[in-house]
Amino acid sequence: MKNLFFAAVLFLSTALSLHSQVFTRSELPTKVKDPWEITYGPDNFLWVTDSGGAVSRIDPYDGSKLLVYRAQDYSSGSPLEKLQACFNPNIGTGTFGLALHPEFLNPETAYIYFVYSYKSGTEAAPATKFKLKRLKWDVNTLSVVQDTDLVTMISSGYDHLGGRLLIVKQNNIPYLFLSIGDHGVSETNSPTCYSPQSTNPNNAAQDPTTQNGKILRFNMDGSIPSDNPLPGYSFYTRGHRNPQGLMYNPNLDIIYDVEHGDRSDDEINILQKGMNYGWKFVRGFHNDNNFPGEAEYVANYVPNPNIANDALIEPLYSFCASSNQDTSSDFLEWCTVAPSDGIYYGSTGIPEWTNSLLVVTLKNGLETDMEVYQFKLQQDGKLVPATTEKPNPKKYFANDQLLNGRLRDIAVSPDGRRIFLVNNSGNDRDKITVYTYDSLASGVEEYPVDENFSMYPNPTMDFSTINYTLTSPKNISIKAYNLLGEEVASAQDGIQNEGQHSVKLETGTIPAGIYVVRFKVESNVRYQKLVITR
Repeated sequence: MKNLFFAAVLFLSTALSLHSQVFTRSELPTKVKDPWEITYGPDNFLWVTDSGGAVSRIDPYDGSKLLVYRAQDYSSGSPLEKLQACFNPNIGTGTFGLALHPEFLNPETAYIYFVYSYKSGTEAAPATKFKLKRLKWDVNTLSVVQDTDLVTMISSGYDHLGGRLLIVKQNNIPYLFLSIGDHGVSETNSPTCYSPQSTNPNNAAQDPTTQNGKILRFNMDGSIPSDNPLPGYSFYTRGHRNPQGLMYNPNLDIIYDVEHGDRSDDEINILQKGMNYGWKFVRGFHNDNNFPGEAEYVANYVPNPNIANDALIEPLYSFCASSNQDTSSDFLEWCTVAPSDGIYYGSTGIPEWTNSLLVVTLKNGLETDMEVYQFKLQQDGKLVPATTEKPNPKKYFANDQLLNGRLRDIAVSPDGRRIFLVNNSGNDRDKITVYTYDSLASGVEEYPVDENFSMYPNPTMDFSTINYTLTSPKNISIKAYNLLGEEVASAQDGIQNEGQHSVKLETGTIPAGIYVVRFKVESNVRYQKLVITR
């Protein structure tokens, strides 16, 4: 309870700090449940995967939602598949990645691809697996007119499922890339799950003949490409722990993945065909010496003779690279950020972001926030070196995490000016949050400002008095919102002269609970928690 208390304190101090805000935050009214993927389609609609094997098409402006398809054979697993001696006993299930055909606007190739869990066994002997499905979209009837199973019997496990889908053209030929996690509960987290540890599925991350711990590559019809690293197998890269995100830089033909580390060393990798990314023997950079036996394994690595040019590849970036392996039993103390997905930003809509990777994260811990990381790239696709004056990465929207929740995926409008974030769990509800860039603002840096803002009493019953000082005439907005993002009260909205000001926020008719007061001065925004008692 003590750790949870400190996490809550940090959460509020980070989320409610005062920052420059050059984005307008809004929420679509769309109802979503356990969304995993959000993609901005070439038809100018958002495509989202939902719980229960559902695919939906959503208007990015009014939020209207069309349920496109729901898999009739979707399965959430069976109690008979539980791993009994473990903290996470249920077999992995869900609706995961989605991708649209590169020529989606052509009626002949208007295909939707997505991944979900299904029951491959029987009631008496269940065997939950994943499949890769292809849907044929009819633009005239706005409906699916054909569905085809492309790849079945994709492996599942009890943890680290991966599940991101990406279509990339290589030598002008499109391929399907699918990320698969190692499926094993880490022995450092729960050593009793597998006895002996040699039965842990994560040991297979190095085995190119298995699916788990890999990035897989398929032809668009689900068959295995003849030029895959190992003939007859779907593996493209190996040695991954939980690769939940895939990003593509079309300018350089680079595929990036983002994956969860084990208490430290979340990674961003540049994927190279046939290469080994080290898990579970190497975590993060090769020379950081933050895991026992890592340096020895790297020094004595023996390439697989069946894989051309096989080698260990270091990550492009490792979160918490300088930290030793955390021995704490409380995940809130681990410095992992839990990166869930990302996107390559090549637009000029936000000039400071051009040629960057945008990565979203899931974890609100003692040192981490649920936010968006911007990694500025060089012309070769690697990271611009960070300096004190110009940090890389930069982070955005942590001050809104009280409203946004766990960020599962990100999409960007074609003009680059609207950022769509989808969350699942970690908040009052799942939803789609939109940040619209304000080009009239001076920049996208988040920095503190001081208006001598105070609010008292808090907690309160009938009202709170808000005091602040303006150094020049400014446009002021002071409003209170519930945790659904709905406005419940307003104290000020308009231009005020310089000097000291005192306004009253009436709360007498508002139900008891926790609320958020937004104090906005021009484009600068501060959030403050408000507790109403009765």
